Amino acid sequence: MTRTLYDISSRYQNLWDICLDENVDLDELENALQSVEGELEDKVSNGIGLIQSLKYHADAMGEEVNRLSRRKKVLENKIDCLKNYYLNHLQAMGKSKVLTSRGTMSVVKSGGKCPMKIDDEESIPAKYKFVVSEVDRYALRQALESGEKVQGAHLEERGNYLKIS
Repeated sequence: MTRTLYDISSRYQNLWDICLDENVDLDELENALQSVEGELEDKVSNGIGLIQSLKYHADAMGEEVNRLSRRKKVLENKIDCLKNYYLNHLQAMGKSKVLTSRGTMSVVKSGGKCPMKIDDEESIPAKYKFVVSEVDRYALRQALESGEKVQGAHLEERGNYLKIS
């Protein structure tokens, strides 16, 4: 049975809606993809379009997240600046608490442990130091690629991926 362009289009619009639905799991998406009938080229072509559209939306959302994150950081920096401004001025005036109709602003001691500052790391006794052992991944890879057997490591097969061009 040959499907009309309108029918194929509406079925792929349904797939689009399923892809955007956060409550739909991957099994439901796979079932929906299998239910759309058509020639392999049409399915692949429409699949490429669907993937490219989803990628465009994901990229746009990522850009929006980055934009909002930058705006959030600017606001957080302003908050910190304002808090430091009030802290410095309240301390200079000798005020520890100011009550207002919106709330109370208080100068309080920080909790927790006292901050520690290391003045000269070289003069700290060895019993307070530890050595971190890390794997030289570059040297290990070269050894494995040259055919050397190294206990605790091996090279794995490369996987496959889908390329759309």
